[in-house]
Amino acid sequence: MSDTTRASLPEVALGSAVLAADTARDLVKRAASAGIRSVTDTRDAALDQVQTRVRMVARAVAPGVIDELMPYLTSSVLPRFLDAALPLIEAKLLPRLMESAMPLIEARMMPRLLDAAIPLLRDKVVPIMIKDLTESEELRELITEQSRDVVADAAGDLRDSTAAADDRVEIGFRRLFHLSSSATAK
Repeated sequence: MSDTTRASLPEVALGSAVLAADTARDLVKRAASAGIRSVTDTRDAALDQVQTRVRMVARAVAPGVIDELMPYLTSSVLPRFLDAALPLIEAKLLPRLMESAMPLIEARMMPRLLDAAIPLLRDKVVPIMIKDLTESEELRELITEQSRDVVADAAGDLRDSTAAADDRVEIGFRRLFHLSSSATAK
C-alpha cells in the first residue's frame, strides 16, 4: 500500500474478517455440493483453510498494526502499566528473584565481577584513598594523639623499669656492703 491509500486499523481488521468469512463460506458450499466428504471432514478442512488464511492475513497485517499501535503503547499504555505494576514488582517480585538468583550470582557472576573490579580498584581507587588519607588533617591528629599515647605508655614503662632497676641496684649495693635498709635511709 502506498502512504496515501493506507488502510486504518479497523478497516484492516474488518477486511481480514470478511476474507476469512468468504473463505469459510466458499469451502462449506464446495463441500456441501460435492457431497463426497462427511460433514466433520468438511468442517475440519474448512477450519484448516480458514486458519491458514487468517495466519497469512495476520502475517501481512501484523507488522503494520504493530507499527500503528507502538507509539500509543509506548506513550500511553506502557507508562500507566509500569506505574501501576512497579510497586508490586518492587515489593514482591524483585526480592523473590534476587533471593533465587543469589546462588547463581555468587557462584558465577561475583568471581567475574571481582576479577574485573580488583585491578580497577588497585589502579584507580586505592591511590586516591591513600592520597585522601595522607592529606587528612583529622587522620594526622589521630596519629599524633596515638603517638603521644604510645610515647606516654613507653615513658611509663621506662619509669617502672628504671625504678625496678634502681631498686635492684640498691639491694645489690646493700648486700655488697652489708648495709641495712635503715642505715641507707639516714
